[in-house]
Amino acid sequence: MGDITTRNTGKTAALWAGGVALALLAGAGLYLGAAHTVDIETQARFDHLARTGRQQLAGAVHSYADVVRGLAGLFQASGAVTRLEFHRYVQALGVAEHYPALESVNYAAYVEAGARDAFVAGVRADRSLDPAGYPGFTIRPAVRRPAHTVLTYLEPWLAEKAGADLAGGAPAVAQALERARDSGRMTASGKPIVVEHPVRHLGLGLRMPVYRTDGAVPPDVEGRRAAYAGSVGIGFSVPALVRGALPGGDQPVALQLYAAADSRAAGPLHVNEADNLLYDGAGAALKNAGDLMETVLPVRFDDNLWKARFVARRADLVDGFGRVFPWLAGAGGFGATLLAFALFLNLARSRKTAVDQRRLLDLVLDNVDAYVYLKDRDRRYRYVNAKMAAACGLPAHEIVGRRDREVMPPAQADALWALDRPVLELGEKRAVQNAFAGSDGVPRQLWSVKVPVRFAGDGDAGAVLCVSTDVTELHALKAQADAASRAKSDFLSNMSHEIRTPMNSIIGMAYLAGKRAEDPKQRDYLGKIQHSAQHLLGIINHILDFSKIEAGKVELELRDFTFDALKRNVESQLGAQASARGLELVFDVAPELKWPVRGDPLRLEQVLLNFVGNAIKFSDHGTIHVRARVERTVGADVLVRFEVEDRGIGIAADDLAQLFTPFHQADPSSTRVHGGTGLGLVISKQLAELMGGEVGATSVPGQGSTFWFTVRLQPMTAPRPAAPAPPSEPGALAGCTILLVEDNAFNQLVARELLEDAGACVVVADDGAQALDRLAGVSVDCVLMDVQMPVMDGCEATRRIRADARLAGLKVIAMTANAGIEDQARCLAAGMDEFLTKPAAPETLIATIARALGRGVPRPDVPDAPRVVTLLDLGVLSDAFGGQPERMRKYAFLFLDTARDGMHEIDRALVAQEPARAAAAAHRLKSAARTVGALNFANVCGDLCADLERQAEPGAQGQARTLAARLRGLLPRLERHILAELGARQQDRRA
Repeated sequence: MGDITTRNTGKTAALWAGGVALALLAGAGLYLGAAHTVDIETQARFDHLARTGRQQLAGAVHSYADVVRGLAGLFQASGAVTRLEFHRYVQALGVAEHYPALESVNYAAYVEAGARDAFVAGVRADRSLDPAGYPGFTIRPAVRRPAHTVLTYLEPWLAEKAGADLAGGAPAVAQALERARDSGRMTASGKPIVVEHPVRHLGLGLRMPVYRTDGAVPPDVEGRRAAYAGSVGIGFSVPALVRGALPGGDQPVALQLYAAADSRAAGPLHVNEADNLLYDGAGAALKNAGDLMETVLPVRFDDNLWKARFVARRADLVDGFGRVFPWLAGAGGFGATLLAFALFLNLARSRKTAVDQRRLLDLVLDNVDAYVYLKDRDRRYRYVNAKMAAACGLPAHEIVGRRDREVMPPAQADALWALDRPVLELGEKRAVQNAFAGSDGVPRQLWSVKVPVRFAGDGDAGAVLCVSTDVTELHALKAQADAASRAKSDFLSNMSHEIRTPMNSIIGMAYLAGKRAEDPKQRDYLGKIQHSAQHLLGIINHILDFSKIEAGKVELELRDFTFDALKRNVESQLGAQASARGLELVFDVAPELKWPVRGDPLRLEQVLLNFVGNAIKFSDHGTIHVRARVERTVGADVLVRFEVEDRGIGIAADDLAQLFTPFHQADPSSTRVHGGTGLGLVISKQLAELMGGEVGATSVPGQGSTFWFTVRLQPMTAPRPAAPAPPSEPGALAGCTILLVEDNAFNQLVARELLEDAGACVVVADDGAQALDRLAGVSVDCVLMDVQMPVMDGCEATRRIRADARLAGLKVIAMTANAGIEDQARCLAAGMDEFLTKPAAPETLIATIARALGRGVPRPDVPDAPRVVTLLDLGVLSDAFGGQPERMRKYAFLFLDTARDGMHEIDRALVAQEPARAAAAAHRLKSAARTVGALNFANVCGDLCADLERQAEPGAQGQARTLAARLRGLLPRLERHILAELGARQQDRRA
């Protein structure tokens, strides 16, 4: 075991190690993927910021270049622009607001050597803007050249700059001016100029030539040289231009701006040493960063090219989520993969466990000594075990999925299906004994337990599971036992006949001889002979009764009788014997028992005779008290307790527990002194239980004993004329809502009208399942619950009501045609509050419900007159329907219709060999018959139910068919009786 555990632990550890490695790999992959995604997003953000900055910068440069173009256009359009017009034009530009980087706007006139002096004099004398003129104006440097390009107009005016000869400076500047003159296009100063004021910064200039024409630029170089009049230009601060173009704030992207040495450069740009740095917005730390991102973008205007180099640290462009996203993705991938692996591992283990369990189940079922199969509604086998497959003569895998008629003879398949189908239709477990012949042709007797199986999502039973045990040997033993029992019965019957015949002669001859004997000694001998013969006859009767009870052949004969008659019979048989022993018999019958009751008076008398006879036998003095009291009411019946008290020898406590077992005596000495077989008490116990009661005894040795037993009896009432008779409590249930749970439509109508007449609101349900549905949507005060119903019986419905916390306190009253004490105990154990037996008198029904609801209606008194029982008891019918003739007639004929339908259903069920279905129909007929007072019909229905419930196999139904024939014979007699007593229906009269 330790080695197995170690191997399993090692295997599990290896699986989990693989799962962790897989999870790490998945987490690493997701981490790299997420990091790559962040890198792409970071690059995209950087590119966007760079392109945006380039566009903003290019827009600013072009706006400043447009200022230069505007100036050139002013000169081209006017031909000659005065200083005042130039000043006003610049003022109109709103330089401070719109062009904050501008430091200078100027015009440089082209002056040839011959016109130099006149030009200087003209400028000095120009008072259009300054009244004092410009007396200090001169061309600088003073070196005379063939031509000069002289700064003439400056905004703002700078005296130190005015008169500067732009072409007389650096050769590069002169060459740039010449290129601009010849091309007619704008040019920029090649290198930035360091401007010291107001703060040290780099400045740059843009210039554009102007010509003396009528507005159009000459098309060729010669024409442009001939018409050249000078150039206009601006000077601006490069840092101010950049700050104005790019947004302020803490931007992660920095800019370095270069003037390209080669304006014709194309393709991807790079900064080289020949390029002039115009602006440097990147600090030293940024330049030396290891994760630097950079791009160089062109800024073009006319023939000029600037290189905008944007740089940023990658970390500065990643937001907070971008920093943690790869780690989250990696951790999530690791956790999700590990979880998925755990789920997969669990599913794999579960599947393996299921497969192992299926194999184990197959192994068990294949080795169990039973035929097991699962068959669906289409008669297809869903499962067979090895024993069933062998019986069919095919492998199991060839049987599964095929119909039963395909794997066995059709006749046998149909016979099995006739037993399987009711289980599917009724959805109830069933046990039957049936014959079966396998592929070997040997007939076998099987005890089959069939259970409905419901598949997921299917409300009805979808298949039947059958487990059949071979009871062929047991069946043979049972047949032998039955034969032996019959032989025993025949033997006892024959012995009874053979013994009783000479005993009758002995007793009769001894009696006759005693009457004629004159010698006292002879009379004493003859008396002893007669006494011994009577004692021997009693022993024979006990043995026969015990045998009959054991065989279940004792049936109660219900008749009406009075307790006075019962008392007289006991006294007449045992009074002389008691007097002979000096004993007194005292009978004490409760006043409420003075009227007739219904039961089996002969069996009741037999128990009393046994108890009183024992009391006489074991007593030498004193009084023997025989008492009868009503212990309690059970629906419409009463439970009567009988006690026989003596002052005899008593019984030891150790012997009391064994007192009612066969062939037991208190002790051997008592047996020898007083005689007896030990069968009398056990017969009394069995008879009392047959009559719905029980037995018991209390005793004190030397002081006497008290033997008691209870029986269930039905009080009888006198017949009443079919005249209106109002119920005793017309409004006893006013305002109550009662749920009536009854599967018999006839009984539903009867009970509903009775309850509504008492003022109740009635909700009806056909079975226990419907009752639970009704209770889910309707609030009721009480439930009147039938017990035996389809779908769900009353006991199960009551148990579910008690299990529901909302309904735990709801009153539930049983109302059933099963009147046995076991039935009452079963109902009370299920949680019912009261127990009524059908048919219940209206007063009893209403009083019981009112009492359960705490309304204080008194229990109906015991009726005060005897009732005569006929084929139709009009008293019961009148009680049930308030003595109203129309209602009595209506429901009597409705019962006849119900009975005909019920008889048809019973006949069909018997033909189909379905005893459970026939018993259910007979039970419904019994309930309806007792309601309308057809008591003989109800009794036969009850016998039919009992006989069908005792059927061991579907074919053994001879007695049931006989009882059904009796019912068919009773029905026309009952109909004629109803016609005679109540008259025809209205539709019958019209017909």
